[in-house]
Amino acid sequence: MTSAKTLVVLSGGIDSVVLAHACKAEGREVSAIAIDYGQRHRKELEYAGRAAGKLNIDLTVADLGGYSRLMRGFSLTDADVTVPDEHYTRTGSVNVVPNRNPVFMTVAYAHAVLAGAQEMCLGFLAEDAATAPDTSPAFLTAFNAMEARALEGLADPPPRVTAPLITLRKADVLLLGTELGVDWRETWTCFKGERFHCGSCASCHDRRNAFAEADLPDPTRYQR
Repeated sequence: MTSAKTLVVLSGGIDSVVLAHACKAEGREVSAIAIDYGQRHRKELEYAGRAAGKLNIDLTVADLGGYSRLMRGFSLTDADVTVPDEHYTRTGSVNVVPNRNPVFMTVAYAHAVLAGAQEMCLGFLAEDAATAPDTSPAFLTAFNAMEARALEGLADPPPRVTAPLITLRKADVLLLGTELGVDWRETWTCFKGERFHCGSCASCHDRRNAFAEADLPDPTRYQR
């Protein structure tokens, strides 16, 4: 058990919510940050707040609303672009916003430094790097090296950026979260951000498939 001061980047989705629960269960001093970047699925911020409330941890919401106005032509940040009803392997690049993770990680990292955190934890999983290279172990190593150089003489030692779930698949994370008592109805996955999960976007496909792979009942209410 450790009391390390830890900042969790919390989106309200399965992976980051389980990560927050796991860090709390380890006895860490946990706080969280969520990113409001004008995303179509801003509903995830509501679920990040619910998770933080359940765990009784402080949540900071970073307002990057102007980011979506810069990132036109992508389904997550442009209301004029339709979210594809397909799996990731068939959607091309319309769901992939350039440099999104590095931008958000840099903002979150600055907050981690100012908050005196020793570690910043991200909910990256084993399969994520196939569609998002900026979630890979190599990228994390490079990001840590960049921040160490950027903060040389200012933060000693600088917070470590880690992805504790990076060897797990989403089905594994569901099993872990079930052990930790996570209520899956209190997580949000869908890219469309409507009243219920659409059931057809890439993220909903992943959610459904993970529950099936884990052989767990899926309590999610899908539109189709």
